[in-house]
Amino acid sequence: LATRGARPVEWLFDHAGVDARWCLVHATHLTEAETLQLARSGAVAGLCPTTEANLGDGLFPLAEYLDAGGTLGIGSDSHISVSPVEELRWLEYGQRLATRHRNIAARHEGDSVGETLWRAALRGGAQASGRPVGELRDGARADLVVLDDNSPLLAAREARSVLDSFLFAGNTPLVRDVMCGGSWQVRGFHHRDEERIAARYRGVVARLAGG
Repeated sequence: LATRGARPVEWLFDHAGVDARWCLVHATHLTEAETLQLARSGAVAGLCPTTEANLGDGLFPLAEYLDAGGTLGIGSDSHISVSPVEELRWLEYGQRLATRHRNIAARHEGDSVGETLWRAALRGGAQASGRPVGELRDGARADLVVLDDNSPLLAAREARSVLDSFLFAGNTPLVRDVMCGGSWQVRGFHHRDEERIAARYRGVVARLAGG
């Protein structure tokens, strides 16, 4: 305010043609009017809940934004965490703590919180990246996440509750396999290059630390 005479999102909308080509990273400091303006613009709110928590940035107005038809994606800005499960879990849990209500992302009776969050993140991520991802359809990239159906955390789950268990059942790894662009990168819980990558990383860190 002291520098620009306006709030950040207010200033941006006054000086740029914000539309669906834009992704506003964080955007946690919003008034009600800015929340509606962002939602109606078609831009993606790029949320990084673990980073925002680490920096004390505050909470995004999720319920109001979803009710206005807003589009969101998730990311990991400062790499405090690189887990989509943790980002989505804390996006929801932060809202529950602030409002003292449950099931914030599920805006209609009978909706699944996990499915609502996961599908919203896929749509927003595809839009923000400008890539045909996040859907099982002709022309989309062959990106797949395969969960461990032997895990007790998924035992006897109906299809509609699997994503709820995936996001909220705890920190036990449930991702068994990952395909990116038609190529398997993770099989049986292990990345195909994880040993080489870990060794190179340890070596670089040691050199930077003067070891």
